[in-house]
Amino acid sequence: MNKKIPLKGKLFVIAIIIIIFFGGIASQYLTTNFSAQENNPFPDSKINVLITGHDDDHYGVSRTDTIILASIDIETRQAGLVFIPRDTRVSIPGRGINRINSAYAFGGIDLTIETIEDFLDINIDYYADLDFDGFIKIIDAIGGVDINVERDLDYVDRAGDLNISIPAGQQTLDGENALDYVRYRESSRGDIGRVERQQKFVNAVISQALSPSTIARLPSIYQEINRAVDTNIPLIDISSFLFLAKDIDLNNLETAMVPGSPEYIGGASYWVPDQEETEALVHKLIHSKEYIANNQTDLVISNGNGTAGVAGNLANELERFGFNIKRITNADHFNYEETEIRYYSDEKRPAVNNLLNYIGGEAIFIDNEEEDSEINKSKIEIIIGHDFLERDQEEEGV
Repeated sequence: MNKKIPLKGKLFVIAIIIIIFFGGIASQYLTTNFSAQENNPFPDSKINVLITGHDDDHYGVSRTDTIILASIDIETRQAGLVFIPRDTRVSIPGRGINRINSAYAFGGIDLTIETIEDFLDINIDYYADLDFDGFIKIIDAIGGVDINVERDLDYVDRAGDLNISIPAGQQTLDGENALDYVRYRESSRGDIGRVERQQKFVNAVISQALSPSTIARLPSIYQEINRAVDTNIPLIDISSFLFLAKDIDLNNLETAMVPGSPEYIGGASYWVPDQEETEALVHKLIHSKEYIANNQTDLVISNGNGTAGVAGNLANELERFGFNIKRITNADHFNYEETEIRYYSDEKRPAVNNLLNYIGGEAIFIDNEEEDSEINKSKIEIIIGHDFLERDQEEEGV
């Protein structure tokens, strides 16, 4: 499924244009550090950026048509891109099983992020969300895109207000035709054929985006981008993206689509992910070496304050950072005032320090030679005290 090919993801190219233009101005004033990493209590060499493109049908309901997760290693300057078909069958928090693109209709970019984080068991640091009108304006701003259309593309969907008619052959696509090209969905291959077409389109976008004529129009292009893209990337991080992007080989990125198979379930078509292969893909392209190190630490989490669900909620949080949750249980009593983090080997002290920064409490080293040393080397026990409730209240702004 994985292969070395040119950068795939039309919206990622747009982000690069932002970085080149605005970062060139800002870099002399700002730093090369990422705020997402500075706020992360567990050291992480990677940042994860979610890139989405959404439609707006004539009923005013928006769904994501393009979903790409870019994971970039800030130390090695390597990047991996994971494409998520919009028909991927997932569990949407609070909404049940559905296509992944429905998360945007239910709860916008926030629910989309939560859904993908749950689906892939990862953290998303930044996002960039673009609507179709903005896409059209940006493609027009760069002067269109030269591409060889492989065959006649004709499609009419009156219910979806979509009428596509693009002849085969070499041509320059303006914004509207470019959008039709990447949205076209043939009946035989469905969403998977569309993802492959988007990949081809991106190669053409890269050539156009890096041409001298495009560089000369960067100020006007940036204005369109600024109006069209919704993002949580703070101003202070723009120069960091610039320094990172300039060292990434855009023609040699590792990319993959979520592995799975097309299936009809309950009369609806889905892309059903292969769980085992998806976990392997995420481990290879997204997980950092720090995540892998955390995965060598077994956590036993006990509820020591009596609040229902507190141990399970903390386990879900820490699992996303790679920790191996061995057991969730109740402590011997519910009167622990201070959270205790118990460990049995000095090798685990760095992990304990990170846990202290994240959840607070007190570290307790237990030197017991009679215990099974192999188990103790990998085990950390967390007993959640009443002080942990204050941490949750501060996060909620109570």
